[in-house]
Amino acid sequence: MEPPDFTNRILDFGRMMDGENRDSKDPQDIAHWRAVYTEMVRFKEGLLAQAQAEIEKVPAMKPELAGNDIPFIEAELQRLRRGLAFWEARQTKGG
Repeated sequence: MEPPDFTNRILDFGRMMDGENRDSKDPQDIAHWRAVYTEMVRFKEGLLAQAQAEIEKVPAMKPELAGNDIPFIEAELQRLRRGLAFWEARQTKGG
């Protein structure tokens, strides 16, 4: 069975979001991408907390969640935090 097409994309932890242009110095672009990354970080942190809470409630889920889901979410969070840091720095520099 071949993996779905999206697997290469989701395993690229250096990728940018669709439509993101890190060469842009436009203040509206900077504010937009900072807001997008802020919300994505918040969302993924919530997913991580929920996965960790499920382990406490249903210990039998630990191998699957701790071995697969949680490391993936943590890696994705690192990617998103790097993106957020980029746009925060760009905003601080004034574009």
